[in-house]
Order: sequence, then C-alpha cells, then structure tokens
Amino acid sequence: MNKPETIDVLEVKPISLQTLRVIADPVRARMIGLFSNGPTTVHKLAEQLGVPLTRLYYHIHQLEKHGLIQVVDQRPRGGTVEKIYATTARTFLVDRSEFISEPQEALQQANILIDFVLNETSKALRKSVKDGSVDLQQNPPHPQSLQIRRGLGQISRERAEKLHQRLISVLEEFTAPDEDIEQEKSEYWLALAFFPVRFDTSKEYDEQA
Repeated sequence: MNKPETIDVLEVKPISLQTLRVIADPVRARMIGLFSNGPTTVHKLAEQLGVPLTRLYYHIHQLEKHGLIQVVDQRPRGGTVEKIYATTARTFLVDRSEFISEPQEALQQANILIDFVLNETSKALRKSVKDGSVDLQQNPPHPQSLQIRRGLGQISRERAEKLHQRLISVLEEFTAPDEDIEQEKSEYWLALAFFPVRFDTSKEYDEQA
C-alpha cells in the first residue's frame, strides 16, 4: 500500500477559539503534547497515556477533524493498516483576528484562554502534588521541584517587548523535541501569563470584572 503524501509540519499554525476548546480536553491536550514529540501510532499513545485503546479513537477523530494532527505514514499490523500520526504544526496559536475589541465580549473570549491555561494548570498542579510528581521540599533546579512565582513590576514598553520575546524563546525551547535518546524523559507542564494591569487600590479586586 502506498504511503499518503507527507505534509510539511508548520512552525506556527493559527487556530480558532473553537479549535482551542477541542484541545482544552485534558486527554486531547496530552495527546497533542505526545504527538509533537514525533510521529506515533494510537497503540503507542495508549501505552504512554495508560488508557484503553478504544478510548482514544474518538479523540483522534476530533484532532484530525480540526486539522491538529495528520496521517504521515501507515503500515501493516495484524491484518489491518495502522496509521502513524503527527501534529500539523509545532505550535498552535489562536488567530488574533478572531478577538473583539468590545470589552464584555472580549472578556468572554478571554475566559476561554484563561480556562485553557490557568484553570487546567491549577488542576494539573494539584494532581501532581497529590500523586508525588511534585516534591514541595525540593528547590529548583531539582527535577521534582515546583517553580511557581508571581510578580508585579513597573517597566517601560520597550522592556515589556523584550520580555515578551524572551518568554517566546523559552516556550520555543520547551516545546522543541528533545533529541537526547539516551536520557529517560518525563512530562513537564509550563504555563505563562504576562500582561499589563491597572489596579484601583481603593476598590476590592472584582474577579468577575
């Protein structure tokens, strides 16, 4: 059987907010992370995730339907053809043209991003502390330590732009495939939020904005 035509992997691919909701599912988010390490099969993915094979097929369909993964090869397996998948891009970013400037609607759109990054990060962190993946007694750079900080500073626009670039570089380094095949690897989670604020200290902070 002939191989399907290989599609080049993009460095960055714009996606819609609706597609971001597809990735927000915890299982699909982990699948995207594992696929980004290199082409793999559903069987291999099930082993890495520790979930039944049948549970993944629906998620595979959703990821493929929304253009997040693609078939890059196929091979015989037990009388059937096994597909090999990879991500369509190394990084997925929400298309900025989707965002609306009207404050209330913009807040609703921002809530999708906040849920995707911060709420899921909170859940994952609590789970990692509970199951012992994170050891709060360890200091960075110990591999089981927790690096979590929050800061508020006054900086110039020029410095803010430089910090944005540095954070982008950190993300690119973090998501790049680790080519050291000799070392045992573990999954890590990185979340970033860097944004301008305007506090009114005379009023209590309103979570609902």
